[in-house]
Amino acid sequence: MKVVISEEFIKRLHSIIEVRGSGRRNRQSEYRGPTPPGVLFAVYDNLTGKPEYIPPESKDVPALMRDFVKWINSEEANQLPIPIKAAIATYQLLTIHPFEDGNGRTSRALATYILSLGGYDLKGFNSMEEYYIADLQGYYKNIQMNLPPLYYEGRDNPDNLAPWIEYIINIMEQAFNRVANLAKSQYHQHSDPVIKSLEPKEKKLLRLLLSGTGTISPKEIAAEFNVHTRTVTMWAVEWIDKGIIEPASGEKRIRSYKIGKKYLDVTLEQLGYLDN
Repeated sequence: MKVVISEEFIKRLHSIIEVRGSGRRNRQSEYRGPTPPGVLFAVYDNLTGKPEYIPPESKDVPALMRDFVKWINSEEANQLPIPIKAAIATYQLLTIHPFEDGNGRTSRALATYILSLGGYDLKGFNSMEEYYIADLQGYYKNIQMNLPPLYYEGRDNPDNLAPWIEYIINIMEQAFNRVANLAKSQYHQHSDPVIKSLEPKEKKLLRLLLSGTGTISPKEIAAEFNVHTRTVTMWAVEWIDKGIIEPASGEKRIRSYKIGKKYLDVTLEQLGYLDN
């Protein structure tokens, strides 16, 4: 069911992300209030301890959030390409920083929801969150964009959001490409008789060959499978018979193996091994 994005929706989304325990889906968070005298509400640099970003005052948050939600549902926003709308929404919610904590996760979850409403739904096969976490330095660099730390000095309406939008689009590209590759891999595994006939350890053997130099010794295989080299010798007879591998060096005593001609065109993707 598609739920219209409202302030209540965002508050409940924040509660689901931040609150632990049962009943959290029936709760909704509240916007942050004023800080005690002499305390600055800011995002601080972990290394220097200096304010990296100073959000708007708490008294301005309700009006800013009303305008934000109004924009999300406006004709102007709905005419934008969905990924660009999601990127702008992420930036604006992060910049308003309406909650004491969890603003980043909430803004990214909101972006994911906006994308899903527009047909960019990964159906749980992958999450863009893992890409943000893997590149926190790039994430913070692109959200900062060398802008002044104070919200009222240009953070509210930057002249150029292109660096941030391009960063989000790149994250999307990585996530969606990974799902596409996974789909292709599953297709090959279930439809290609050559791939379908392989046992798990045979797939692993081919992965070792494809990921390495193209040859592998019995000792290396034994180490990977945690077995004795005599066991590898017995396995190798069957693997050679099936055309999976063939001797690469040695005649009476085989010192290394290479991929058999039958499997020369097999890729890691077809075997189900995907790059991160």
